[in-house]
Parts: sequence; C-alpha cells; structure tokens
Amino acid sequence: MSSKRVFIAAMAASGIAAAASADVIITQGDSAPTYATTLNFDEPGQATGPVPSTYWQADYGIVIDSGDGNPVVDAWGGIFGPWLGDGNSFFGNFGVFITFDEAVTNFSAQVWDPSGPPGPIGGGLIVAVFNGGSEVSSTVIEPAWGTDAGSWLDIVGDGGSAFDEVRFVGLGFDPSTFTDNLSWTPVPAPGAIALLGLAGLAGRRRRD
Repeated sequence: MSSKRVFIAAMAASGIAAAASADVIITQGDSAPTYATTLNFDEPGQATGPVPSTYWQADYGIVIDSGDGNPVVDAWGGIFGPWLGDGNSFFGNFGVFITFDEAVTNFSAQVWDPSGPPGPIGGGLIVAVFNGGSEVSSTVIEPAWGTDAGSWLDIVGDGGSAFDEVRFVGLGFDPSTFTDNLSWTPVPAPGAIALLGLAGLAGRRRRD
C-alpha cells in the first residue's frame, strides 16, 4: 500500500486529526493572502488533462499529486459549476498532496471537496502539514463545495516556522478534491539570509 493510502486509511480510522499547533496556524475563510510565488494552473503553456505530479517541479520547485496517483488539470467549472471558476484547477481523487523542494513559511490555496461536515462515521477534510516527514500541524474542517464561501485555506508558520508538505484529504464516501490559486513564500536560502544580515550591518554603521 502506498504511503498516501496508508495516511488516508490511518486518518479515516481515527476520524479526527490533531488540533493545529501553535507554530503552524491553519485558517479557513472566504479569502486568504497571496504570497510571493503563485500557481493557478492557467499559466501560458500549462498542460491539461492527466498531468505528471512532477510537471511543476522544474519551474516552481513543487510536486502536486493525487491520492490515486492520477492528477488531472482541467476547466472543471464548466462541469461542476461556476464556483470552480472559468479557468483550470487541479483535481485529485482521494486527496491532494503538495510537496515543496524547499521549505516554505506561508501557503494559501482554494480547496473544495464534497465530503461534507466532520462526523463520527466520516466526513470532513483533513488539512495536514509536515516538515521533514514529521507532522507539524493538522486539523479537520468542513470543506467548501458548490460555493466560494470558506474555500480559502491559509497556512502560516508562526515566528518563522517552516514546512515542506501540505495534504488535503477528504473523509467522505467519494473524496474528490479540487484546488486552485496556490501561493507560497519560500524560506530564503542561507546565502540570501547572510546578504540581508550584511546589508543590515552596513545600514547600522551608516546610522552610527
């Protein structure tokens, strides 16, 4: 069984996920900030239909997969309704699994799933955040479906905390997860941090 299926089975069996930690905050709402790097699946040259999970890795440093390993990008709004927009979005059967080549401090996206409200025998959407293979935050929400309301998720590493993987997994009978309008802030490379430090020292010396 793949690691994704093991994760889905384990979370479905428990019926709940741990509350969001204080270091990584998960917020659901009607909007979310847009961060430094954006991906909305409408970029020039974007392929549609079945797309390899590594399709975006070279240009964006991100791997996006579905729970069954068969991700699809298409203009789903014409099939399911205008609330999915008139552009392309990403579809993942049995969940969406997003992995960053380099850690990030902030991430936002729109997410829809028909799993409905959480309950004792199923329902709800798990939002789980990992760093280096260890879970750093998770929660269960009622996902948006048939509406834009509540479709935005914002994940923030408080105090500079970072993460490199985000998973959306619906716990309904037929978890079909859609996502769009991804954005994130990469952790600055060590060289960039050093340059920022030197610039700060230089500015301090000029003020002194």
